[in-house]
Amino acid sequence: MKTTRSLYQAAFVLLTLPLVASMCGKKNSDPAPQNTHPSTVASVWAWQKLLVSPPVGNIDDILDYYVQINLITNKCIPLLLYEFKSDGTIVPMEQSICQASGLSGLTLGPQTGDKWSVNGSKIIITHADGSKDEATLDLSDKTSGDGSKSKVMTWKRTLDSQTYTWIFERKL
Repeated sequence: MKTTRSLYQAAFVLLTLPLVASMCGKKNSDPAPQNTHPSTVASVWAWQKLLVSPPVGNIDDILDYYVQINLITNKCIPLLLYEFKSDGTIVPMEQSICQASGLSGLTLGPQTGDKWSVNGSKIIITHADGSKDEATLDLSDKTSGDGSKSKVMTWKRTLDSQTYTWIFERKL
């Protein structure tokens, strides 16, 4: 009886040892972020928001402020689009639902000649003059109330005491 009990205990230890060892193994505390592969960024994106926190004056969405001013002064709604090409180049495109106003919100975002790259959870914009801007990148899925699906790209960057958040969206 004692021999049978010892066999069961030995079998139990042998079967549970790999399970315990895998639970105690070193875990990666900084796993690679999901959906930040460059191929998920390469597309045409509509720029939706440029949030600033804390607000400047009473303005917390700089892009919305620009659109509202343009709507009032020029009776124009600009659509700010960017093509992030798979070769790392950026093509800013502005379309307007109105006559051309001569003003452009695209001066607030990436410019012609800028390049983009993704490194882990960061997006790096290299400007034509060689300077670089780096922001935390997040890509997520969104489902609207009408059931339409889109992809949302968010950049977040802190400069001095202000946190800026760029939000882009593309329909799926």
